[in-house]
Formats: sequence, structure tokens, C-alpha cells
Amino acid sequence: MSRGQYTRWAVIASGEGGGRIASQFFNRSENPGIEDRILVMNTNRNDIRNTIDRIDASITDADDIGENHALEFGDKQGAGNSYYYGRQAAEQDLDRITNHIKQTFNTADAFLYVATLGGGTGNGSIPFVVDQFKEGLTVSESEPWMDSVIHVAMAVWPYYWEPDQRHFNAVSGLSRLLRNRDGGQNADMVMLAANSHLDGENGSDYDRVNELIIEAVDLMIGAGRETHGVIDVEDLVTIPRQYGSYHFTPAVATEMNGDIYELEYMFDKAAENPFVPMDVATSQIVFPVVRAPESMIQNGDITEPEVYQAFNQWQNKHDLSVAGQASLTPKRGRGSDVDVLLLLGGFDLSPLLNHSMDQYEQVRDNLARGNTAGAEGLTEREVQTVLDNLADYRDQNEG
Repeated sequence: MSRGQYTRWAVIASGEGGGRIASQFFNRSENPGIEDRILVMNTNRNDIRNTIDRIDASITDADDIGENHALEFGDKQGAGNSYYYGRQAAEQDLDRITNHIKQTFNTADAFLYVATLGGGTGNGSIPFVVDQFKEGLTVSESEPWMDSVIHVAMAVWPYYWEPDQRHFNAVSGLSRLLRNRDGGQNADMVMLAANSHLDGENGSDYDRVNELIIEAVDLMIGAGRETHGVIDVEDLVTIPRQYGSYHFTPAVATEMNGDIYELEYMFDKAAENPFVPMDVATSQIVFPVVRAPESMIQNGDITEPEVYQAFNQWQNKHDLSVAGQASLTPKRGRGSDVDVLLLLGGFDLSPLLNHSMDQYEQVRDNLARGNTAGAEGLTEREVQTVLDNLADYRDQNEG
């Protein structure tokens, strides 16, 4: 991709939960990084219609939405909560899915896949589709642009109170986004958010969670909209690839008065709000993104060297030594409200996984005893491979 133009993202969401998040991109008043490059997929026509009904009047032609922005796949009306059936549906219609994506998004530099990990459709199909694109199995020689596309996944953890099967799905989905069946890297970057961590353990306000996710994605994508003083998606995946640590979570603080607060303090406030339970001190990679009013940047009230200096001071204060690059990106308007995103990567996954491993093991033990509830269609060997791949990834990251 050229450094002289915006990074062009395409959003590909699968399943009802992923579609619920992706539908909010249609409502953004300004989104030059994405524009209308949005696709919602599902195995159930009614669920797709529910997603379309959430889309605001920004696109009013339902036929146009259906043709260009929605795709039904598979021969079943839904995958239930079985990620095996979600993957199977994607396998059945792989050519139709990939051809639609390639023909509709052939100007994109990066794909942002969105899925909730507790369900079956998105959790089953997204890791499979990413793997197929990454392996080049669906890319013809006439489409060389696909060779440089970067694949980023936004994966949402179920509420802690949800049934065992959803946590079994979540652990499996994380493993499959990180590693393919052969143990190689799958997605170039995996972004994680946990419902209960964002909304409280007893919460159920999906809209609130989704708004926070959209805000973090806007900040991340915003870093690639300008050609001066920014990092871009290529930077976000190159350094993690060198470390073998490519799982991340956003940490966000917004609308902080730049006339009052120091940048180092803003980083502290953002670090208090990661999207999953985690210890910031275990991060190996951090990408700070500071978004400030264009007038503040033009007037020199906030500069790229100051962002780097504050980032270094923040690291020293917390006895951190991490890889990463900082970014200063403008937003329209005047005033002094500054937004900060910290992309925290390579951290210890234990605080997140500890909420789900007991439930995962319960479903796995049931499968070993011949009870397939929660693991329909799966073999013990496949379940073990998923677990081994996740353990191997964690061993490499967490020592």
C-alpha cells in the first residue's frame, strides 16, 4: 500500500454478534478508512435481516444493502452454538464467500474480521476464512493485490455468566484465530475484547460494549489516515510478527483536556481501561495512538516528538521496556479534547482464560465420555489440537 494515501479497510463480520457490531459502522458520520466496505454474513436469513434493520438511515435502500453488504452462506438455517457447523457452512460456500469478498473489496489494503467468540457461526467461519485467504488457496494469479492484504481479527469474549459451551467455543476460537490446524500463524493480528470486563460481570448491555469496540477501532484505523507522524497497519503487524506475539487488546481514554493533562497522565488513564482482564506490565508490545484536534497539532500544542517522549516516560515510570511505535493523528474540530488508544500486545492471557478454562474442560471431558453436547461434530483429536496450539502459542509468549 502507498504511504501517500489512506489505508483502505474492509469490515467482514460473521454471525449475529459480529453483524451487530459491524452494523454500527454504517452510522459513523466520518469513516474515510472504511467508507462502505462492510459485509455482514450469516447462515440464517432472519439474522441478516435483523442486522440490516439496525442500520441507520445512512443507507436507506434495503435492496442495495442486501446485494452489496449482506451474504447468506451454508445450507442450514443457522449453526446453533456449534462452531463446527459454522465452519462447515463456510467450507460449503467457500467459493461464494471468497469471490464476493474479492470482487467487492478489491481496493482494500486490510480486512477487519469481526466475530463474537461464544457463538457458532462467526466463531466457526471467521478463523476458517482467514486461513483460506492467508494460505492463498482461494487467490488466483490474476489477483496479486490479495498477496499484500493484512488480516486483522476483532474477537469478543462471552459474558462470564454464559453457558459452558460458549466458553468452550471462545477458547477454541481464540486458538484457531492465532494458529491454523498445522500450528502456523493464522490472523496477522488478533484484537480481544471481553463483554464482562467492559460491562460488568452481571451485565448484558451489548450496545454499550459494541460502542466501546467501535470507538477503539476508529482510533486504530485513524492512525492510518494521514501521511505524517503516524503508524499504519503494516507497522502494527510487522513488529509483533518478529516477536511471535500478535494478540492485542485496546485500552482507551477519550475526551481528555489537552490544556490540563500531560500526555503521560493520559497514557496512565488509558492503561486503566483495557478491554480484557490483564496485567499491563506483562505487555511485550505497545502502540500508543494519540488523536488530537487538528488545530492543536497545527499550532504545535502537541507534537509527535512529545508523544514519543511521553511514551518513554510512561514506560520508565512503570518499569516497562516494550517494543512499539507511537502515532499522532488529527481529528476535525477545534477545542482541546484528546483521545488516547494503547494497543497492548503479547500480554499474559491467564486472567482472561481463567474465566473460561473450567467450562472448556467440562465440555472436553463430556466429549471424552461420549457426550457431544457443546462439541457437536468435533473429535477428541481436533479438540486436543486446538488446545495444543493455544498452549504452544502461550509458551512462546509467556515463557
